[in-house]
Amino acid sequence: MIKFKSTLLTIISIAFIFSCEQQEIDYLAIDQSVSAPSGEAGEADFTKFVAIGGAYTAGFGDGGLLHDGLQPYSVGASLASRIALSGGDTGFSQPDINSENGFFGPGADGVVGTADDEGRWYLTQSASTGDIGISRAPGDAASLSTPYEGDMSAIQNFAVGKQTMGQFLIPNDGSAAPVNPWYSRFDASGGTVSALAQMIGSGGTFFMAWFGAYDFLAHYARGGDGNVFPEPTATAIGPQFEQALQSMITSDTTWKGVVATVPDVLASPFFQILGSPTGLIPMDATEDAATLGQLAQLSGAYNQTVDGFAFQGVIGSTEAASRKLSWSAGNNSLLINDEALTDLEPYWRGMLGTGQLDSSQYQMLLPYRMARQAKEGEIVHFLARPILGEPLVAGDPTQGVWGVSAPLTDVYFLTGAELQYLETQRLTYNGMIKQAVATHGDGRVAVADFDGWFENLATGSPNTIMGSAVTYDFNPPTGMWSVDGLLPNARGYSLMADHFAQAINDTFGSSLPMLNPADVPGVRLPVTIE
Repeated sequence: MIKFKSTLLTIISIAFIFSCEQQEIDYLAIDQSVSAPSGEAGEADFTKFVAIGGAYTAGFGDGGLLHDGLQPYSVGASLASRIALSGGDTGFSQPDINSENGFFGPGADGVVGTADDEGRWYLTQSASTGDIGISRAPGDAASLSTPYEGDMSAIQNFAVGKQTMGQFLIPNDGSAAPVNPWYSRFDASGGTVSALAQMIGSGGTFFMAWFGAYDFLAHYARGGDGNVFPEPTATAIGPQFEQALQSMITSDTTWKGVVATVPDVLASPFFQILGSPTGLIPMDATEDAATLGQLAQLSGAYNQTVDGFAFQGVIGSTEAASRKLSWSAGNNSLLINDEALTDLEPYWRGMLGTGQLDSSQYQMLLPYRMARQAKEGEIVHFLARPILGEPLVAGDPTQGVWGVSAPLTDVYFLTGAELQYLETQRLTYNGMIKQAVATHGDGRVAVADFDGWFENLATGSPNTIMGSAVTYDFNPPTGMWSVDGLLPNARGYSLMADHFAQAINDTFGSSLPMLNPADVPGVRLPVTIE
């Protein structure tokens, strides 16, 4: 059973074909009007540029954190560099984290500030086998708890990850939402004034505001589990965006700015790299004969109760059919928990009480109370990689194996129903952004539309942009993604800044230059390990 992990790692390794091993490739070029390395402001006033938004705008990455290798190339900073080349603000001030590794959270001991604290992800390569892997650097908890040492009153990038759209509209005091330490470290108000109000009051003449993208990104990345990150419904965050836009427009009758829609985040490698969940569990007729026999016993008992509950009307025939379990030689679907299904435990308990099940049968069935096998089109994401095919109890597969005989929990998986619902919310919210700008923008707000942007880059990969190769992966040195596959690296953020710049140019007659993505760092080369 342990072999499933090595199979998955093989899938991951296939994605890494490093440039030193690549042959000459005819790269597919993206049609793009390349400006000179200088530009003009047009109808915009770039005297002082300010920005606000989530993880993209702040420069998070490599496992969902902030560190020195990415923050200087945030979308906010990257757009500022183009503005500086167009006669605008040349002193864009960000609240630098000053940390090589950053801090994601405590390690296995659950205690912050100990040796197993988690920092950024990085690539590794085995000296003996050449296999590519991913590891976490030690976390730097002090970087998060230490206040920004620069002038907080001079900050121009008010972006921060790890919080919802609504949290930008309220003080970071813990009264209406948890205190966000990633913002506390540079909050000049000490938790008394919202980030949006501070950005508005900073004296800017041109703004960038990217609200809502992190809400969808973080919720998707936790399997649509609202207990981990709140669900971003359009009816909630749409009015919040409208409120924020009206505040920005009415506070200053002359400044202009740019906002953006939420990208098609499900097209990122984080959600795609493991492939279809219907073929991730390989079974060999000979080597896995004993396992297949045990799974046949499990499915027989489970399916019999499902049929019985359908006959009694406890569950419908459609649900019953979707819950039937089956394993055979070849590739099999992941076993998952689906919280939309009927919880069968009370009915099994009833069977236990009437003697239709004995206690051992009841205990055997209990882990499958909301279980089914995955369907085509559903998504198992990158964070499931380390546990798939691994025993729940280390070294003892008889206690269950993740995704095989133990259902994968909701946080690692997006069901078809969740995908349909959440994508509807995202597209509805994007429409609300455009409508709010049309209604309240006063002709002073550009919209950078990122819907479909990731898919276009993925479809064209490998791309040539300004003569440089850009690939849709985290492959050094050409990849545009950080090692988590969810957030871009400096090159990806540079491309995002170009998209913002194009929207500004189209709306205000500006000529912000598009810059070569190869002028900023790509993914770091793997660290050699034993």
